[in-house]
Amino acid sequence: MTGRLLLSFDDRHVASWLAARPLFDEVDAEVTFFIMEADLLDDDERAGLQTLLADGHTVGSHGARHRNADETIREHGADGYLSIDVDPSIRVLQEIGASAHSFAYPNSRRDDTSDQVLLARFDRLRTGGQRTTVRELAVRTIVPSDAIPRVLPSRGSDTGRGDQAHPADADTMSFLLRETAERDGVLVLYAHDIAAQSAFNHIDPDRLADILREARHLGLSMQGFDRLPTPESNPS
Repeated sequence: MTGRLLLSFDDRHVASWLAARPLFDEVDAEVTFFIMEADLLDDDERAGLQTLLADGHTVGSHGARHRNADETIREHGADGYLSIDVDPSIRVLQEIGASAHSFAYPNSRRDDTSDQVLLARFDRLRTGGQRTTVRELAVRTIVPSDAIPRVLPSRGSDTGRGDQAHPADADTMSFLLRETAERDGVLVLYAHDIAAQSAFNHIDPDRLADILREARHLGLSMQGFDRLPTPESNPS
């Protein structure tokens, strides 16, 4: 069995991501951090991202201000959207040392127009997917390793936000990891903060450890987006 797990984390939770470095090292995992508000990062956050890059992780863009791509393009046009929310993010991330070759849609809001606009700037885009326990639907998140699309579906793995717990889906997640290995597929997961409790969307560190250790047990290669092969020029 083979396959790849692309685990990603969104927004700006650099301190908690740094705290998870021993876990990533334990299972030989490279992950991707999609950063919003790159121009507002303080010195500690910039240094933290450089540490994560030195570890082999990927840093991509999540927009300068987390704007909905489809909505902003309708309001400001493609050039306006790129100038106010995309290009400033790329510029700062590259100054830090990131390739900034990948982008995660804020709120998973996209359409065909936004894909075309953003694929002129990025190799890969990450969008969302249905978080369901219906296995026939859940497996649609898995894509084949030999035909990785430039716009990748993903599945949320957060365990809660504030005092509100997200639906528990450990059984479905285990099923998805096994299916990814058996199909030699690619599974993209996303989370945000890494904490037992957080005012933000977050994944409990123990839950994260379970996912990573199970993926290692199954022989999944845990890679960042920068490790994916250079895509063909087609927009799919």
